[in-house]
Order: sequence, then structure tokens, then C-alpha cells
Amino acid sequence: MSCKENESGPFVVFFLPAVVGCLTILLARRWATSQVSNTSTAVSRRRKINKDPNLKRPLPLIATKMVAPGAKKSFGNAKKVSQGGAPQVSDEDINGKRTRPHLSPSSTTSVRDGKLAANPLPPKHIPFPNIPQDGEVLFEIMSFIFTIVAMGLQFLNLYRTMWWLPYSFTSDAMNFYLIDTHLATFILIVLCRRLLLSLSLAFVRSCCDFSPSTMLYVTVVVRMSVLWVILGAMAWCAYFIMVKHSPIKIVYLCYPSLIYFILFGMTAGPFLELHKTSALMMHSCSHDPEHIRREVEVLRHDFNSRVKKILFNSVLGAYCSSFLPCCFAQSYLHYDAAAAAQQMGLVWGALCCRYVAQLLPAAHADAPHRAAKHLGRWTPLAALPPHTSDVGEWSDSKWWRSGDRVRVAGCVYEASAPLVCAHPTNVHHIRFYSVFNNPSKLLCLLLCLQLALVGMQLCLLFSSFAWHNFLAVLILLFANYYTLYKMLRDYLVAWRVYKAETLIQEKNYST
Repeated sequence: MSCKENESGPFVVFFLPAVVGCLTILLARRWATSQVSNTSTAVSRRRKINKDPNLKRPLPLIATKMVAPGAKKSFGNAKKVSQGGAPQVSDEDINGKRTRPHLSPSSTTSVRDGKLAANPLPPKHIPFPNIPQDGEVLFEIMSFIFTIVAMGLQFLNLYRTMWWLPYSFTSDAMNFYLIDTHLATFILIVLCRRLLLSLSLAFVRSCCDFSPSTMLYVTVVVRMSVLWVILGAMAWCAYFIMVKHSPIKIVYLCYPSLIYFILFGMTAGPFLELHKTSALMMHSCSHDPEHIRREVEVLRHDFNSRVKKILFNSVLGAYCSSFLPCCFAQSYLHYDAAAAAQQMGLVWGALCCRYVAQLLPAAHADAPHRAAKHLGRWTPLAALPPHTSDVGEWSDSKWWRSGDRVRVAGCVYEASAPLVCAHPTNVHHIRFYSVFNNPSKLLCLLLCLQLALVGMQLCLLFSSFAWHNFLAVLILLFANYYTLYKMLRDYLVAWRVYKAETLIQEKNYST
């Protein structure tokens, strides 16, 4: 197929992705509106108690007693003493001196309640709707198929033939005999490692009914078995690759392992599993500022771990499926390096967005968002206000309101959130609040990146003259539409939910 034969080919293919994209946007908006409308009533709806009009509760008898105007307080104190309660001691009853009364246990409870009431109002959270996500096995199957197709497209870029010419000596579209089978097997083993473990665990759980304690040991045994099988198969393929190629090229095979040890150390979990658990992180509203700061640290480490897994797995998938075939190509082979680099970039962008949609969905950002509302933020004052000596020191056991000023290390900071318990000089607290105060902004940024990737592929679709480049861009474009749908759906739902939450917060603190 050449450009002259099918000049209208890109135009015909463009309308189909455009129609699919428009339908995806309309369905996502309708689904998001229905989800938010169903869940928003859970916040404003009040429980109605239906009372039976025939059921009449008798009024309690009210006993009145005439008491002199000045004796009402003493009568109440005497009554409490007679009932066994602790006597109330005034400030001027002991030897004519003004002293502080000793509080009883019941009075300390009232004081503690008073302290909680004196704190700023805690933020109100809206229940986040349930957004369906791909299961572990389904996601691994789709990712494996995508990377295998990407590897086949890169081999097509390298070993394509001109089979349509009348005097061509081959009838195949690709010279299959030039592909190194051991290299292709090595790449397949690396790409299917998580799928193999997911299928093994799913098979064990479906066939064997173990107790929860026994299932933990069975899971460890399955993981170790799969790990040794994968490492053994990789070593077997690497041996034959070393026999055929120079030792310098073996460095290309070992380079991802060096990056892995730098990011994750000697642990084998990130190599075999995308994430250990699919359960969402939970948030606990607490009156203790130290508890909120510890929760923020846990959520921050979990978010950083997910980001590292996204970057490593996307880079590894693009490296194995698109870069290794070019590294081990024959020296006499001449191929289009720009097209190969373009293929590798598109595969990396598609994989990165796929892992982002799976590991960082909108529902996962809800727990960090709630913690960020409790954490708050401090803003340093560039121009020190007058009477800075009246500004108190920051305390780690106190809640701060919006507008409060504290002094830390000679600098004055002002609370710029309704509720603040963050440390003024902690950079991690500042970044955490900036990212998760409104997670819809982060989701909007990710959606814009995905839209930019799809738009760039549409532009490449018009400018692709070679049939193999046109085919590669077209297949990757259709694969990215599913990720675009998931990101658009998450953003629309999060935007509606957090917009309603902001209105509730403003009304709560204004009153």
C-alpha cells in the first residue's frame, strides 16, 4: 500500500476515531452526571422519623418548689452534695482567699469537651461515588496484549518487505527469519511476568478453598515459584543471546535491572506485582494533629511508591518492546531510526497513561484529599508585620485557624486554610496540600497529557506516508481511546464531587 494508491485513507480513518471519541465523551458526561446526582443526595438528605399520631407519650410530671431568689444556687449545690456528687468550691470560699477549685472527673470531661468545641470546625467530606475499575487479571491481559502488539509493530518497522512489488522475491510482509527467536522469547518472558503470577494466584484461589492464614503461605509459595521460573527462563535465553552477540550488547539486557535496584532495592514485589493490594487507602478523621501528620506521611509514601511503579513499568515495557529489537538488529540492516524512535515514544506514553489510570484513579485520590483538608497550609510572610514579638511559637499539639500567625526559626507564617496542623517548614506537607487540596486539578493535568498524546497521533496519522508507520500509529491510537475514556470519566466525576464539597465548606465556615 502506498500513499498514491490510497490518498483518502487517513481522512477516512480520521472520522471513525473522531466519532468514537465524541461518543465516549457524551457517555462519560452522562454517566458522571448520574453518579453525582445519585450520591449528592446522600449529603443533603436528612433522616425523617415517621411518628404514629395515635401513639401519645405522656408528659412527665414537673415538680416545682418555691425557692428564695438568693438561695437557688445554694439549693442546687446542696442537692448535688446530698446525691453524692462532688461539692462545687468557689474561688473565694477557702479562708477568705481567692483560690482555684479542684476539678472532679466529671468536670474534667466537660473541660475536654470545651476544648474540642473551641477547636476550628472539622471539614465535611462528601462520599465519593464508586467508579468501576479493571480487575487485576483483566488489566494484565490487556497490558500484555498491548506490549506484544507494540513489539510486533517495531519488528515490522525493522524487517518489513516490499511484498507488493511484481518482482519481489517474498510474499510475506516481514522477513521473519531475521528475528532472533531467543531475544523475542526473552522479551515475552519479561512482559508476561505479572500476568503469569496473576493467573497462577487466580487459579489457586478458584480451585482450592484455603483458610485465610493458609492462603498467605500458599501465596508466598506461588510467588517464589513464579519468580524462579521467570528468572530461570530469562537466564536460559540470555545464555544463547550471549553466544550469538558480542558481550557489549548484553549490557542492554542488564540495564533495566540496574534501574530496578536503584528504585526498589532487593525486593521482588514490584517486579512481579503492579501493586500488592487493590484496596483503597482509608482516612480517619481525628482530633489529634499528630495523628493527621502520621496519616499524611503514610499516604505520601504510598503515592510516591505508585508513581515509581508507573514510571518503571512504563519505561520497561517501552524499552523491551521497542528499544531492544533495535539494539540487537543486524549490523547490515538499514532502518528508519526516526520511525523507530517515534514508535518507542508513543508506546512509552501509552503505557504511562495506562498505568496512571490504573494506579492513580479518582477514587484513590479521595483519601489524600481528606487528609489534606485536615492538614492545611502555612504561607510565609515576606514583610514582617509590626508587633512580631506578640506572635507565638508553633505548637505540634494545637489546631490553628485561618489567619493565625506563628513563629518558627525566626520567620512568621500565616495559616491560609480553615484548619491547619501542618508544620510550617515541612516541604512535604506543602507539596501534599498543593497536590491533593483539589485532586481534580491533577486529574485534569493527566487528562490533558492523554489528549495531547491522542492529538499528536492524529497529526502523525495525516503525515504518515509509509504503510507500516500508518498502521503502527493507527493501532496505538485506538488503544489509547480506552485510556482516554477512563481518564475523562474520572475527571468529570471528581470535578463534580469536589465542586459540591467546596460549596459546602464555604457555607460551613461562613456560618
